[in-house]
This record gives sequence, structure tokens and C-alpha cells, in this order.
Amino acid sequence: MNKSLLLAFFMIVSAHFAFGQQDIVYDNMIYMPNIKSVTFNHQSLEMSMPIIDFNTSFQGSLSLSFDDLDGGFKEYTYEIRHCDKDWYPSELDEIEFLDGFNGEDIEDFAFSANAYSDYTNYMLSLPNDDVNWLISGNYLLIIRDSELDVPVITRRFMVAENNVKIGFQIMKPRNVRKLNTHQEIKLTINFDDFRISRPIDELYVTVVQNGNWNGALNNIKGNFTVGQTLQFNQYDEVIFPALKEFRNFDIRTLEYATEFVNSIDRDNYETTVLLDLAQKRFNRNFINEVDANGYFLLDNQDARDGTITSEYCKVIFNLESEKKYDGDVYMIGSFSDWQAKDEYRLEYDPTRGLYLGQAMFKQGYYDYMYALQQPDGLLDIDFIEGSFYETENDYHVLVYYRPFGALFDRLIGVTSFNSNPNN
Repeated sequence: MNKSLLLAFFMIVSAHFAFGQQDIVYDNMIYMPNIKSVTFNHQSLEMSMPIIDFNTSFQGSLSLSFDDLDGGFKEYTYEIRHCDKDWYPSELDEIEFLDGFNGEDIEDFAFSANAYSDYTNYMLSLPNDDVNWLISGNYLLIIRDSELDVPVITRRFMVAENNVKIGFQIMKPRNVRKLNTHQEIKLTINFDDFRISRPIDELYVTVVQNGNWNGALNNIKGNFTVGQTLQFNQYDEVIFPALKEFRNFDIRTLEYATEFVNSIDRDNYETTVLLDLAQKRFNRNFINEVDANGYFLLDNQDARDGTITSEYCKVIFNLESEKKYDGDVYMIGSFSDWQAKDEYRLEYDPTRGLYLGQAMFKQGYYDYMYALQQPDGLLDIDFIEGSFYETENDYHVLVYYRPFGALFDRLIGVTSFNSNPNN
């Protein structure tokens, strides 16, 4: 083989290797535009974070579902990786955290049965007969297109032990500047039934509001112990903007327009949903409304088995504004993984004084908010929506334990609570 052919051969091999080894982002991500409506939750709680007890024989399973809008059948495989508390790959070998083998096929799928929308739904339950976990902690689920050897979905999930008791209290912020706009959480961790030599140094806490990892508080450390209880008493540390109750729209039925839906138009090719005119809420008074705290629910009230009978609708959303803001405006929620995605970006129309956007949504109920992207890329929800202490929010507290010399972080306690339990 001459040098030119040899060089060409290595270039092809290198290109194929690079394509197949596309970078994985250790976050909730969708990598391909044909993948839609990804849900990943505990099987008994459709609108929940994917957290499961380590003793899975008593605690059910996690359920993943997604649609491929290309239709037909594709071979998708799944892989599980163990992560540390900061969502980086742990130092463990696969055999140390996994009972089974990565690279198994997703075998549960169904073709759509809808005249307007052609897609294939894929489903996966974890753990299953092929794979189970051996230790607690953070995990990343990776779904790959087997033929292209590229990732299409990554999803975070957590396997938790129940070794410590977590105390919590929602309180008015001690910082007077945040008194009416934020919610502060007072935490305690009781480890009476679990031996911890140095709790201040070996325990780390993460707090997540409404399932939004982008706004989570990480690596919170306690600052003193009283007996077998770790106390958290640091000023202005475990505090979140309370924001407002979520906006929402309901397209579980397409037979009539529900609240916040202006109109539904159907022709021989597609269904178009126009939402009511939305306004900036920063200066509006607080209104206590029932919402799903940022989650969405896929459902079809017009036909049975909504997983495959639901339509994909072109939803037109809007925001009234007299001027263009200094930054892009996005529609966000759990449906967008709380990220600024181009498909949910609004364009400003100066002639009508409106921000307008459109995206495809599967039939269901959706919570959302509008956010302004800052120069550093962060999303500012408060700028458009405003923030009031009284807002009802869901919180998850995750307690990680890593004793001196250990190779991985155990998740030894989880609790969830609502800022307004009487709501």
C-alpha cells in the first residue's frame, strides 16, 4: 500500500472513529432533531425527577419514553455510566457499578396510529432483566443510534440509599433585599443510624427547584454539628428566587380550545394551535394558580393509547413587548430541559410589538415560562416573569457521602417537599 492510500485509509478510519465517539454531555440533552417528547421518570410518578431507591425490588422502576419523528424502525441501544456528585464520570470500572452489560437494544417500540403525525415511540424500563446497578449515586443514561453510532439522548438519574434523615423548613430570607422575592431553606441532616466520622467534610448537599438542574445549588456544606445532626446555618446560601406560578397550555384535546388557547386550526396536513396573547408579568401582582411546577404531561383525551395516537401540533406562542430586549427570549420548561433551544426562541416583530415563536408539541399539558438570555448564556426568568415569596415550588434535597479515600460518591439520602404543602 503506497503512502497516499495509507494516508487516505487512516483519514477514513479517524473520521469514522470521531463520528462514532461524539462528545457526551453529562446533562439532560437531545442530540438529534428527529427525537421529541422525551420523558424519564419514576413509573408511579409521571411528573417527577428520575430518582429510585437502591432497593428496587420494593420501589418499582424508572421509565423512559421518546418519539422518533423519522418513523419506521431504528436500532437504539442504551448505556449507563456512573457519575460523581458533580456529574463527571466516576473513577469506577463498569463491573464495579453495573450488574449486566451496556449496549443492549431497546426492544419495546410502537408505530404511531395517527393520520397527521408519523413517528415511532420507544420505551425502556430500568432496571430490567439485562441490567441493574450495584451502588447508589448519580448515573447517566445514554441512548445511541446503533447504525450511526452517535448519541441521541442523555438523561440524568439517581439511585438513592435511605441512611440519613433530612430536616427542612421554608423560611423568609434573612437577606432583607430578597425578603419578598426569594425562598430560603433551613436544612438539617440526622445521621443517628449511619456512622459518619467527619460529617462537615464528608457530606455534600444538592438542592433542586422544580427539577431544573440549571438552577440547582450544589456542594452545600454544613457548618457545625449538634450531637448526630449536621446543621446548615450559612447566611444567604440555600436560597432560590421564588418566581411566579407557571404559565401553561392544555392540548390534550383538539376538539375545542381550552384555557390560554386562542384557537385550533386543522387542515389535511397539520394542526396549528395559537396561544393567547401573553404579557410580561414582572410588575403584576402575585396570583395563586394551580400548575405542575414546570413539568409536562403527555396525554390524548380524544383517543385511547395517547402514546401512539396523539398528534404533533404546531404551537404558536407569543409575548407582548413594546420594545426589543437586549438578549434573546426563550420559552422554557422541562420540555426544553430548561435550556435555551433554538426551536423555542422567539423573534421580535416591531410592527406588532410582539415576540413570536412556533414549535412542535405532542398532545398534552405543558407548563412554561419566558426567559431572557444574558450575555454569559444564563437564562433570566425573573426579568420577564417576576418573583414573589408566596409562589408554590417543589424542592428535592440530595445528600452525597464520600469518606476519605473513597473512589465514588454515595447518595445516602433524598427528600422532596413543597414550599406550600397546603396548596
